[in-house]
Amino acid sequence: MNTALFMLRCTQCGISIRDLELLSIGMVNDMFIEKKNDEYDYPVLATQEDIDRL
Repeated sequence: MNTALFMLRCTQCGISIRDLELLSIGMVNDMFIEKKNDEYDYPVLATQEDIDRL
């Protein structure tokens, strides 16, 4: 990852330059991944019955 990509990910997550003092690169990457997971429309969602069968 280069600086431009890192700054783009920060912008997409709404992280300001001031906030970066409190975050590591790994934390920003985790936040970006979770944001993308939240936006994904899963075609099949497990029900409670599915979980109980596990």
